[in-house]
Amino acid sequence: MSNMQDNILNKLFILFETSNQLDLLYKDEFGDILKKYTYTEMHCIDCIGKIHNPNVTKIAHHLNLTKAGVSKIIKKLADKKAVEDYKSPDNRKETYYKLTEIGREVYDKHLNMHKNWYEKDKSFFKQFGKNELEVTFDVLDKYAVLLQKRLEDIKENLR
Repeated sequence: MSNMQDNILNKLFILFETSNQLDLLYKDEFGDILKKYTYTEMHCIDCIGKIHNPNVTKIAHHLNLTKAGVSKIIKKLADKKAVEDYKSPDNRKETYYKLTEIGREVYDKHLNMHKNWYEKDKSFFKQFGKNELEVTFDVLDKYAVLLQKRLEDIKENLR
């Protein structure tokens, strides 16, 4: 069984690497604007576009990054004129972020890129039966929980 476990872990690594490479190449299909942003910057833009009153703490939690890391990304995005900060009338101390027109364009194109990718992948999974998909989902779900726990443990040890 150990050999099969090794094969699965190797296959997952290959899937992650291939997925990252595809993500970079799919940027080409959606215009030059996406080429100017790193994977993490695009996901930060995505986060700002989706969550209510995004601040450094919320973004860090959502992206599983440190607040210092998010602050650096926000600075880069502000330099690229993709995000700007604002203060809420309810809380003048806290700084929040919103997408600019440029940021909204990146957000929309990134969203369309993922929708396109999702539709292509969805057709692939039609070849499998319900039982195969349920077992696959169960294994991947448990593995995702394990990885999330490891991430939380590492973050806790860094504090």
